[in-house]
Amino acid sequence: MTDVSYNGIRSGLIRLLCEELKSPLDFLRREGRAEKSAVHVGFVTYSKVLCFYNVKSSLAQPQMMVVSDVGDMFVPLLDGFLVNVNESRAVITGLLDQIPETFADTRETETVFAPVIQAGVETLKAAECAGKLFLFHTSLPIAEVPGKLKDRDDRKLVNTDKEETLSRPQTGAYQTLAKKCVAQGCCVDLFLFPSQYVEEAMLSVILQLSGGSVYKYACFQRVPTSTGIRAVDFFGAFYMSNTKDVELAGLDGDETVTVEFKHDDRLNEESGALLQCALLYTSCAGQ
Repeated sequence: MTDVSYNGIRSGLIRLLCEELKSPLDFLRREGRAEKSAVHVGFVTYSKVLCFYNVKSSLAQPQMMVVSDVGDMFVPLLDGFLVNVNESRAVITGLLDQIPETFADTRETETVFAPVIQAGVETLKAAECAGKLFLFHTSLPIAEVPGKLKDRDDRKLVNTDKEETLSRPQTGAYQTLAKKCVAQGCCVDLFLFPSQYVEEAMLSVILQLSGGSVYKYACFQRVPTSTGIRAVDFFGAFYMSNTKDVELAGLDGDETVTVEFKHDDRLNEESGALLQCALLYTSCAGQ
């Protein structure tokens, strides 16, 4: 389940993720000495709506089915959604190549979260099996649907008597959903890529009860920076075929590339601000 909202596309995360997901598919768990894995996989992308993909082996290319009424979540298809990787590998590879291009121009910044997990639970229930959800998520779910969360990042309350109010549950929806996960044998692993406040404690409620884990990669960027700083735009004589790489056909000492940074937090005068940039090039000797 992959968040394809603006934050993930702009940072280059989605393109990198889709490329890297191809490799683990060859190493799915196998029973004993079985030659092939019996594990079936399915793919969902989401922002304010959910997109399910039919990757049946008989298809020439994947088919997208959109569920826009996320408040009343249902699974639009089962046959062709959960598939054997060995049989549908070509269609799955096509899908992973297609996703970054499909959402390349998105400007959607609002995301959902609880309906995504609900979709996973409903899928496993319909398939009459247990399973695991891998969620790749970038931002606070503020869309007007069940599970919506508010930004409570109030620095004025830190180190005061009212600080504990920041960790109180905003809604009981996640506790209820977590119980449904356990009943269906649905374990949830969450991969977080936030650039700002994301209410991690609230989102983790489902993981705690379902036996999953959370992996946090804060401020994922094309130019790595210290916490609180992020790259928001790039300028110069170059071409960007994706949202991740700045490509130049030639480079000399007079070339300039400008990166616009934004800081969302107060900069620490003692530790300073850290920026890291890498240049990959071919020398005149062909190296």
